Amino acid sequence: MAKKSLKEAAAAGTSVFDTIAQGAQRTIDAEDVKDVPNVQYVKHARDGRPAKYAQPMERLNLKIPADVKEYLYAAAYRESSPKKQVSVTEYLCQLVREDMERHK
Repeated sequence: MAKKSLKEAAAAGTSVFDTIAQGAQRTIDAEDVKDVPNVQYVKHARDGRPAKYAQPMERLNLKIPADVKEYLYAAAYRESSPKKQVSVTEYLCQLVREDMERHK
């Protein structure tokens, strides 16, 4: 089948969208994704992201020297494995918890 140019499609009275849709094998007209059969969908964004941490978290703004920041990123990378990536936050929490255990 020879491809029609957009000008040829317009001259023939078909829309550009009709020309594009010819490649689609199956489409379903649905008002909402839940109306489409056999489709798994996630909860709406208003329900929020599932909690990553079991306990409430607090923010802490640190102003640290650049060399210390570089070290933290390198240390967190060293603690990571192919199965589990350790963030700088997790690494710092781990260090503080170890210090808390030593100084009960």
